[in-house]
Amino acid sequence: MSTPKWRNAFALKCPTCGEGNLFQSKHPYDLKNVLKMNSKCSSCKEDFEIETGFYQGAMFMSYMFSCALCLALLPIYAAFNFSRDKFLDNVWYYLVACFIALVVTWPYITQLSRAVWLFLHLKYVKHKPTENAESGI
Repeated sequence: MSTPKWRNAFALKCPTCGEGNLFQSKHPYDLKNVLKMNSKCSSCKEDFEIETGFYQGAMFMSYMFSCALCLALLPIYAAFNFSRDKFLDNVWYYLVACFIALVVTWPYITQLSRAVWLFLHLKYVKHKPTENAESGI
């Protein structure tokens, strides 16, 4: 997989050209428009509406990103709890930290999971200048 493709996924750009936005809103924290996607890319006209129910598979991606976020918080929690007894006594701090992190990041995780699901199914095309474009025709 090429690096620009995944860079575009995290920037929520078109998987084919990397220029058009996947979502109607410019940022994921516009909560009224979190799930509103463009039907086509504004640049290359790639269709984002593959089929009915296509983005249901993005739920698995969302679950993976949420688990990764909570697992990333685990070493931080473990660093402050040296003994096993203290580790188990303060587990509520870890659970609250995970809950807060998930609530804060859920709009981005939701859009990112849809973007990655789409990126797994569409091919990235690196645009090269054609001979006609170079000659000015």
